[in-house]
Amino acid sequence: MAYATTDNEKNADTAEAKKPKTESLTDNSLSVAGTAYLIGDAALFAAGLLKSWQENGRITTADIKGQALTGAIWAIGGIGAARYGNPTAEKQLEILSTRLGDYLKQQGIAIPQNPTTELLAKKGGVIDHIEKFLYAHPSEALNAAYAVGSLGLISEGAGALGKKTGGFSDLATGVLVAAGALTGLLIPEKKPDPQNPPKGMFAKAMSWIQEKPLRLSSAFYWAGNAFLLKNVYDNWNTNRASSIAKLVTAGSYIFANAMLSMSSKGHADNKKEGMEATQKLADSAAVVIAAQPQEVQNALVEQISGFLASQPETQMKADEISKLLHDKLKTVGKNAPETPTTGNKSWQAKLQTQPAAAVSPTL
Repeated sequence: MAYATTDNEKNADTAEAKKPKTESLTDNSLSVAGTAYLIGDAALFAAGLLKSWQENGRITTADIKGQALTGAIWAIGGIGAARYGNPTAEKQLEILSTRLGDYLKQQGIAIPQNPTTELLAKKGGVIDHIEKFLYAHPSEALNAAYAVGSLGLISEGAGALGKKTGGFSDLATGVLVAAGALTGLLIPEKKPDPQNPPKGMFAKAMSWIQEKPLRLSSAFYWAGNAFLLKNVYDNWNTNRASSIAKLVTAGSYIFANAMLSMSSKGHADNKKEGMEATQKLADSAAVVIAAQPQEVQNALVEQISGFLASQPETQMKADEISKLLHDKLKTVGKNAPETPTTGNKSWQAKLQTQPAAAVSPTL
């Protein structure tokens, strides 16, 4: 699908090219964190295998446990955050188009055959739906993998403590990582209300955490890194190869934690991409609206605006989207396609008798 490039879009691209690297890192902090975690996870996996080699003189499939298993499971979360953490404008357009298309079909609103509405009419398979979920919840995928993977370290550390052969550092690291993962999973993200600022030290602290819950996750992860470094120190002379691998792990994790502390659970870090995707999706939505009877078009504008405003990627309010759609309709309406002959006609009466309301995201 081709779109004309406006002067505003050209200026935005130029500004993006001139953006400092530090700002670009911030805009893609979750994806960068996922990549750094992945490097650390690979090093932790290697450390586990090297430890088995040092102790047993060989490596078998049975040796993929404890640290090695933890590194492998955590790598799944790292891949998820790296791939799905900060989607491009094109990918966000695809995601939003699929959601809006599914929503329109559920409402019985037929989508006209038009090159501009191609993405709206596209049917996704099982893999598409899984990817849609991961794009909507990238940090949750990371923290879920870390919660599960931490059990390997906890088990190995507890076992070593039981045999009185050390293990406290592994146990502490596992517990702290599990706490950080559960924090990121369970605390909902909530933007501060300027009209009702928090009062008192505790309320302010809670507001700061809820604004970006991954800040607290990264704090737990940082604490876990301290015990990881202690483990490196304790085993440096007895298992040098494994300790070097763990040192790489700690360095990667420390950088990744810094990136994670800047990240949003959703897509608040991708405002430019979300705005660009919404602007382009408005072209497709306007074609659908213009193909409907004149008497229901205004109500349909509000219905679609409410739906899109509920999506985390749009970064726009319902009234802003409504204005955008009305502006698009002024142009699209002149060459509107014929009203589709298929679809449920009852939605038209429903729109005319009920006010439109914001709807929940469809995943």
